[in-house]
Amino acid sequence: MKGSNVAASVCICTYNGVARIGMVIEALAAQTQPLETWELLVIDNASTDGTSDSANRLIKKIFAGSGRVVHEEQLGVSFARAKAAQEARGEIICFLDDDNIPAPDFVAGAIRAFADRPAVGALGGKILPVWETPPNALALAVQHFALAICDHGDKAFRHCSKNGPVGAGLCIRSKILKAIYFECGAAAKVTGHRGGGVRGGDDFVLGILTWQLGYECWYEPSLKIQHLLPARRMEKEYLLQLYEGIGRGQAAVRRLCDWKARTPLALVIAAKDIARWLKRSWRPSVADSQVHNEVLARDLNDLEKRLILGRALAAITP
Repeated sequence: MKGSNVAASVCICTYNGVARIGMVIEALAAQTQPLETWELLVIDNASTDGTSDSANRLIKKIFAGSGRVVHEEQLGVSFARAKAAQEARGEIICFLDDDNIPAPDFVAGAIRAFADRPAVGALGGKILPVWETPPNALALAVQHFALAICDHGDKAFRHCSKNGPVGAGLCIRSKILKAIYFECGAAAKVTGHRGGGVRGGDDFVLGILTWQLGYECWYEPSLKIQHLLPARRMEKEYLLQLYEGIGRGQAAVRRLCDWKARTPLALVIAAKDIARWLKRSWRPSVADSQVHNEVLARDLNDLEKRLILGRALAAITP
């Protein structure tokens, strides 16, 4: 694509996504927004399975070459997003994971939403699950918190100042993303998912820092995405690892945004988390006991314990 008149850059951040990347690229080929007004970037985060070659072939075939594959060798979704901030030419950047299928009007809706609301710095849309197999009770119970499912209805609203969009389908002004990663140094401090490892916090910190930079975060339900969820993400063992990663991510966000977590007071904060973990070990929470399924209640308590433990351990040994 020649010239710099690009309203949006759509960036697919992927690690070993060769089996999934094609579906996302094909969905983007069906966008209603004229291609000359936006660009496609695939950020290959140190893949080892031929993701780049596959993406390049599809871009040449479907987009006639009007897209790029960019490599980021430092593992971590935040590093991939920081690379996108460096490479993107659009005034806004729309992030997709390699298991996100956007609706045909996703790009057009994102461009319109920012044009209509100058105070908005970041926004996210309605993310609906596509389960590989029928979901179990545990997956349904945690899908909104842990599996990036987001459905707050059909009315747009502004998030509170301590919250923001989830990372799947996150759209953000390029200048804000650059400030977050290159002025605040968020990429190295809150790395997010790293290759096959699970860690959180990267979405949360983008929302917090967008607010701190003087912009608003919104939910825009007209931006629709289908999130493909394989059966393994319903397994308790996977969710335990995910919850520990989210806890470690929360500790990283705390160190970045709360001065107390960068002092010896961090040990006091960690001690409080250990106390919470012990309390849940001795007595499940009232909320969990109200779940009319003894196995589900126990599983939810185990997940919360793992999150708290991950947060406490990361506060002591990042």
